[in-house]
Amino acid sequence: MEQMTIAVDDDHLATIADVASALESKGMVIDQVLETVGVIVGSAPGVDRAELEAVEGVSSVEGETTFQLPPPDSPVQ
Repeated sequence: MEQMTIAVDDDHLATIADVASALESKGMVIDQVLETVGVIVGSAPGVDRAELEAVEGVSSVEGETTFQLPPPDSPVQ
């Protein structure tokens, strides 16, 4: 399940709870609503990112970035 970070646009900061509800209706599982900074964090299993971006009040949708470092004994260091 990929973690998503949703940025809410400035015009919808006062109604961030409504934006979160709209995202939930699209299938997003909300973990946190950070009202002060206008960010919603959660996961969206099986939901197309474009559906989330189309929700009124959503400024951007960012997926989780992961990194895998090679083992310490590998030749690439």
